Amino acid sequence: MAAALHSELAAMDNVLYRQYEQYKQSKENIRLINRRYHELKMQIAAIRAERDKVKQDAALAEMEGDIHRYEAENKTGNPVLDTLLTAKSMYCQQHGINLTCVADGTLLNFLTTGEICTIVGTALDNATESVLTEQDPEKRLIRVAVYAQNGFVMLRFENYCAQPVELGPDGLPRQSSHGGYDLKSVRAAAETHGGTVTLHWENEWFTLRVLLPQKNKL
Repeated sequence: MAAALHSELAAMDNVLYRQYEQYKQSKENIRLINRRYHELKMQIAAIRAERDKVKQDAALAEMEGDIHRYEAENKTGNPVLDTLLTAKSMYCQQHGINLTCVADGTLLNFLTTGEICTIVGTALDNATESVLTEQDPEKRLIRVAVYAQNGFVMLRFENYCAQPVELGPDGLPRQSSHGGYDLKSVRAAAETHGGTVTLHWENEWFTLRVLLPQKNKL
């Protein structure tokens, strides 16, 4: 029993470490992206001074196309959540996944960086892993929402999933594509704040809900 518990705790520690390392790398990537974004804007200003209309139009179209590719950054009011969502959004763009997000990141300011990485990073990792198995690109859909609800903070992650997801006695999926030890880490992070995690599959959609008592970070 003790050995099993030790193994489970070690696996949960690995999840936290992996998500935090991803976050740190994402933060550095975004810094580089922002610098490149600024350089592109300066180039556009120079191109606008070009007197040859044909050259100007062609160069502008190319530069503005580059800028659109860099505009995946999310602004939610929480810098950690912004970093995670930006990195995941870019990954989704590169892999033909449609990720939509409506989030008030200020509601998560009472969580630590590690807790946000564990909850949001793990949920999105599982969702992207699942939708990448879909052959039809039109079905590679992920929806994320973070909002206040009756004194609680709701984090909702939904992804298209054609195959039914069977839940085990612990309420977590038996399918590896949606969890295992990873979701145990999400549950542990939620329970630290008196929260809950619920999972549900219906009508070809898998939903992960994390409900936390709403509070302000001191």
